[in-house]
This record gives sequence, C-alpha cells and structure tokens, in this order.
Amino acid sequence: MPKIFVQIAAYRDPELLSTIKHCLERAVNPENLTFGIAYQDEVFLDLYDSDPRFKIIKIPYKDSQGACWARHKTNELYNREDFTLQIDSHMRFIPNWDHALLQMWKDLKDPKAVLTSYPAQYEPQQEEKDWKTEPHICNVHNFKDGQTEQRPKSVNLLKRDTPFQAIHVAAGFIFGPGSIITDVPYDPEFYFLGEETALTVRLYTHGYNLFHPHRIILYHHYERKEQPKHWSDDKEWGKKSNLAKERLDCLLGRSTKHDLGKYTLGNVRTLEEFQNYSGIDYKRKIVHLDTIEGKEPPVDLTDTKKWSYEMKTYKKIVQWNYDKIDKCEDPRFWAMIFKDQNDQELHRVDILHKDNSEIIDGKVREKEFEFKYYTPAQIPSTFLIWPYSESKQWLTNTKWQICA
Repeated sequence: MPKIFVQIAAYRDPELLSTIKHCLERAVNPENLTFGIAYQDEVFLDLYDSDPRFKIIKIPYKDSQGACWARHKTNELYNREDFTLQIDSHMRFIPNWDHALLQMWKDLKDPKAVLTSYPAQYEPQQEEKDWKTEPHICNVHNFKDGQTEQRPKSVNLLKRDTPFQAIHVAAGFIFGPGSIITDVPYDPEFYFLGEETALTVRLYTHGYNLFHPHRIILYHHYERKEQPKHWSDDKEWGKKSNLAKERLDCLLGRSTKHDLGKYTLGNVRTLEEFQNYSGIDYKRKIVHLDTIEGKEPPVDLTDTKKWSYEMKTYKKIVQWNYDKIDKCEDPRFWAMIFKDQNDQELHRVDILHKDNSEIIDGKVREKEFEFKYYTPAQIPSTFLIWPYSESKQWLTNTKWQICA
C-alpha cells in the first residue's frame, strides 16, 4: 500500500489530539501513515514522540508567524511519501478513509489529480449521526477588496458517480501525489487571506488538476469562536497580512513589487488558461456567471455576456416595519444588511445604539443607503435587520424583500 504523509499545522488547538486519534482509528492501514505536524502551543503532547511515523516540530505559540508559515514547516518534514494529505487540526474521518480516498484518486486515472473541498461540518460535542452528510464544492462567487470570496455550495454531488472538476482548493483538505510539496511548496510569507487563491493558481499552472470529492471523506469543525487564533495573539498580524496581499498581487500579475522565487506560478499552463477554465479574471476582478452559479468547469466562453459586468449604484430610502424586529432591553447595535439573489452580502451598516438611539428605539423607521454592486451577477434582493444585545448577543434577524 502507498504511504500517505499527513500534514497538520496546529495552533493552540485542543482538538489536535482527537484529530490524530480519529485519523489513525478510522484508517484501514494506519501503519502506512506518516505525520508532519507543526505544533504551536504552550504545553506540548509527548504521546507520539517515540512513534517513528510522527515528525513533530514543537513551536512556542508566541514564536509562530502564522498559518502558511506553519504549513511551510510541515512541508519540510516530507520524506518522499507517495501521497500527501493536508488537513487542519480539528477534523474527523469516515471509516476506512484512506482506502476510500486512494480509490477515488485512482479512479480519476490522472497522476496529477488533486482532491480538495470544504469538508462537511461536525461539532465536537455532537453524536456522529448528527454530523452533516452532504459534500460541497468551493464556490467562488464574488470579489471583495481585490480577492475572491469562496463559500461551500451544494450541487447534488451525491447523485454523481465521479468527482466534480474544481476551480479552487480548500486549504483544510488537499490530497494528491507527494510531488505537490516539491512542485508547489508553501510560501512562508503568506499569512491567511489569499492562501487558497495562491495555492489554486500555482497548482493549476504547474499542471495539477483539481477535483471535489463526490462523497464525504472528512469532517471539519467550523467557526471555533472560543478558540484562540493567531491574529488575536500577534500584534504584527496586520503587517503580515499586508505583505501576503502584496505577494498575491505579484502572483496574479497585478504588481511586480516582490520577487517570488520558487513560490511563483508554474510554466505548464498560464494564468490566462486558468481564467478561461475557471471563470475568474483576477486583473479585472470579475467572476464569470457560470462560476457564480457553481457549474462544473470549464466555463462557457462562447457567451460573452457572461463576462459582461456593469457597476451600478443602489441609492434608495429603505423603510422597515419596526414592530416585526426582535427587541431587547440592552441593544448594542443593529446590523443592517443588503443581500443579493444568492443570499450573499452586498452591503452592511452597523447602527450603534449610543449614536442612533432614535432608530433602534423606533422613532425613525427609514434610512437612505448607497452602495455599488455588479450587474447582472448581483441583484439587490433582501434587506435585513439583525439586532445585537449586550447580554444575549445576536437576536433573531428580520428580512424584507427589495428590488434593485
């Protein structure tokens, strides 16, 4: 059986040990797994120190430089295993996951196939029967501040017999040949935002082909609101994030400020070829309508209107029914949010009670809003008010249909 190198970058995560145990227990051939772990914490587990399958770098969390830096550290532990599986430190696995994943990869008959997705959700305190059961694609639906926004999207993958051709990776689940690590090593100067975009275009231009599994293989613990994040501990996170943004702009041909060296694009395919396949134009910062709708690539290049975007301005006075809004005795603010036809946020304004008590107390029941959006990809469709209480936090939101 081939060996699988499991890469885990863990930052102060109490789920790490459970993730490792579940990974081993659910594998058919745990003896063929090796682990490269960048463990960033205060207290370090020593359970696997004598296990030859494990290589663990123990890093005091205050010395960490962020997620991509840590993933770069796990890359350095690679020892020519046949395959690599990159995951987060808060994951769960289906029974016999290693055989299922290897068989799915082999069925593609593509030596450069890469399987990736946003895994289904689990909660640590839930029973397994209550975990999510539907696989998703990584749906690129918008540009914001020059970067694409991705979300999990259901496209009835369970009805398929084969994986779905993908246009984007999810960094928390990437499986493919071990050559990924040597061909497309992690750029340690990336931080968090832009990580997946950089990996996507670098893998594609190095000749790798992306696929979303049509069956669930892994589960992921999302949100983790109470868990520490690197950017909550590192006062320099803003500088690191800005540097990563600059390096991403260089990668996408929007800047020449940095020499990316071995962390640049490949020479097997071009960025333009990726645009024509994926429907993502990084220079014009627009997304093809096929891509937004979650259709399997390549996009339809024959219909030029699907690349046709016009920026419009929404400027209207919006009224709301105050009686239908959830109330509390200690409001902090109202989030006033506009969403498009795909339920994606177009514009948000937070109305603080200390500054706008006349709105939150119901004396004023209308407001003029102004924001820009792209048509035909975006259609302002919904306006919602979402109150936040000092004691109860988020209350129930109330929605109204609007028109552009």
